[in-house]
Amino acid sequence: MEKSSKKIGYVMAYARNHNNYGTSLQGYALLRKLRDMGYDPEIIQYKKHLRLWDKAYLTIQMLRCGAVGGKVRVVKERVNKLLHRGYAHDIDIRTRAVNAYKEEKLCPYFRTYDGYDALQNGSQNYSRVIVGSDQVWTPLSLYSRFYNLLFVDDRVPKIAYASSFGVSEIPDFQKSETGGYLNRFSKIGVRERRGKEIVEELSDKQAEVVADPTMLLTREEWQEEIGEKETEANDPYIFCYFLGRNEECRRAALRLKEETGCRIVTIRHMDEYVARDERFGDEAPYAVDPNGFVRLISQAAYVCTDSFHCTVFSILFHRKFMTFYRFRKGKNSRNSRIDSLLGLLGLGDRLYGGAIEAIRTDIDYDSVDRKLTTLRENSLQFLQNSLKQEP
Repeated sequence: MEKSSKKIGYVMAYARNHNNYGTSLQGYALLRKLRDMGYDPEIIQYKKHLRLWDKAYLTIQMLRCGAVGGKVRVVKERVNKLLHRGYAHDIDIRTRAVNAYKEEKLCPYFRTYDGYDALQNGSQNYSRVIVGSDQVWTPLSLYSRFYNLLFVDDRVPKIAYASSFGVSEIPDFQKSETGGYLNRFSKIGVRERRGKEIVEELSDKQAEVVADPTMLLTREEWQEEIGEKETEANDPYIFCYFLGRNEECRRAALRLKEETGCRIVTIRHMDEYVARDERFGDEAPYAVDPNGFVRLISQAAYVCTDSFHCTVFSILFHRKFMTFYRFRKGKNSRNSRIDSLLGLLGLGDRLYGGAIEAIRTDIDYDSVDRKLTTLRENSLQFLQNSLKQEP
């Protein structure tokens, strides 16, 4: 039997018990758009069976890539849960909320392949395989042979939509291999301008900067999704969503609170435990799933954040917002997606420069919406054309 041209394999960043709101929301958004276009997507899940040698090899490459910090954070997280029982309890509440969202929105579309051989053979089940948004092409991901679609049969067209390298420079010792897997793609859409430059520097392919999947849905579609009428809160609040440890973010938000009289609603300890945040904010809910996260943004008087996706939803819901850098500038910085987003939409003045008072100035959202509509339409056209392209 000939396989359906509508059967799409969808590779997205996913991990159970991981509470990143942006990852879940962008995964859902692209899944929804694929279905809206009439395709039958399956989210490809890969169950690894790593031998001792494989683990040793990955550890060595992790050290070469400078990715050891991620493992250190995992260890610190475990220690903090042991030392701070209240913290462990609160994170468990959030994890249950996020897992429930994934079970409803994402898990029904899962197809799991047990082992790498099954994964390779399974790629032939699809007319196309698409790798979705998020920082799926970080230097360490090269060795998984998953997010770069190295497991996909040569005869199956491969598409990247809003993929991100997560860094501004690829290590010299990876440039040849990176160019090799990029050349296997039929179409490449990236999330940042720097990503486009990397693709075109290292491969024979051209790349297009496209909208993050969360931006493919309109404000009205997200409003319907979060299931609550669009109303301003009677008790105005500043929504603070900080992933990093930058103390200046907190000080600026407190100055804004003093100036406006608004209370602070915050979501604490997203990426790591930050002891100082136990005393930051007037309200800090934990039973918040991804839709609840969007709802908190949609009804805020002001939004202060160092998060890419919190910035996106602030724009979609016409909030007065200020975005802070989470990372120090440098070749391994992950600030480029923030710079690219604000630059594309003419919102460079919303990047914090030392004066939180600037958040209170009005934003010309008519102009922003025109740019966003053009970006959305072009991105949807890119996605449609990529999926229709013949092998």
